[in-house]
Amino acid sequence: MATGCAFATNTRHPGRRHLSTASARGLGQIIVDGGGRTLYLFAADPPNRSTCFGACASVWPPATTQGPPGATGGAQADLLTTIARPDGPRQLVYGGHPLYYYQADTGRGDTRGQGITQFGAPWFAVTPQGQIQATGSAYGGVQH
Repeated sequence: MATGCAFATNTRHPGRRHLSTASARGLGQIIVDGGGRTLYLFAADPPNRSTCFGACASVWPPATTQGPPGATGGAQADLLTTIARPDGPRQLVYGGHPLYYYQADTGRGDTRGQGITQFGAPWFAVTPQGQIQATGSAYGGVQH
C-alpha cells in the first residue's frame, strides 16, 4: 500500500527528499519524488518564489525537504535547490520552479493535475530539463 509515500523519509538522511524521473503516459519524462509521485509547477510563481499559500497549499501541497535534496535518474542535481517557506520546511525548487504535489494524485504515476487551471493560473508537470511539460491535458495521466 502506497499510503503516505509523499511524506516518507530517507533513513540515511531523515526528511531529505530525492527527485528522479519517470515516464508518464501522454507526457513523456517528468520529475517525480522518490516514491514516484508527480511534482508540478505553478505558472503564476515567479522564479524561485512560491505564491501558493493557504487554500492553494491545501490543494497543491508544497514539496518540502528537511535536509539537502538529492537527484537520481534523469533529474539534474544542478537544477535542484530549495527556498524558505514561512509556513514550514524548505520547499524544493527545480529549474527555478517551486514544486508541488496535487492532492487528487493518490499514487505513483498519477498526473491528474496536469494542465489544470486553479488559483489563477495553470499547473504543469516539469521536464528533466526544468521546463514546463505543456503536453497532455487535465487528467492526462491516470484516467478514472
